[in-house]
Amino acid sequence: MKRILLISVFVLFYSKAAFGQWLLNFGSASTLQPGQVAFISGTGGQLTFIQSPASTNFTPFLAHAGIRVGLFNGVDIGYRLCTVALPYSSAGPSLGAATDLKIRLTPAAARWQFGVIAGGGLAYVTVLSKARTAWSPGGALVLTTNLSASTSITLNARYSETYIVTAAGGGRQNYVQAIGGSVGLTHNMSEVLAISPELGVFDLRGKIADNATNGLGIQVGAILKVNLNKALKKSKE
Repeated sequence: MKRILLISVFVLFYSKAAFGQWLLNFGSASTLQPGQVAFISGTGGQLTFIQSPASTNFTPFLAHAGIRVGLFNGVDIGYRLCTVALPYSSAGPSLGAATDLKIRLTPAAARWQFGVIAGGGLAYVTVLSKARTAWSPGGALVLTTNLSASTSITLNARYSETYIVTAAGGGRQNYVQAIGGSVGLTHNMSEVLAISPELGVFDLRGKIADNATNGLGIQVGAILKVNLNKALKKSKE
């Protein structure tokens, strides 16, 4: 009942103020235990191939950092600051904030774990040398299994939308929709520290100034994750 109530509240919030985010998840289907806190920090890059007008855009060093908190058994929430990069040479990257809620739908001890993520972000992007506001709702399906005692592999299916609502013509004429998937690894180097590289490929459909700009996007990145509770416990031993 508690989980159903939480989902209902989140859906109401999400429908009114969906926020931009990395298309990569940088995490597994598993969730933090209630009260646990983890910090993440990393970087990556984005390469896009736009069909019309034909162009190739590369954005390196998409830095991001964030925090995750366990809420209930099988439910945690995350918040991160990240660089939002639209796949157009006329739209420059800028810093944005993203939040998401993850719900694990399988038992914690299951060999295959399955989760659902929903959330989004708010950012200010530069379009033709002018700052514009961009909103980005999105969601993902996450499947994880262990490769060894310390390493797991995660498959993600993600859909995201980004609307530049303050550009000329508004969000209807300035947007990008991304659908695709990614594969990521999580290697626990210790009880406290883990590293997670990830690679994703996405189909991009959108418009800038009401002109269609479709193409293919590739994102790659990696993060380090520190479990604060275990780190504090280790420091007291």
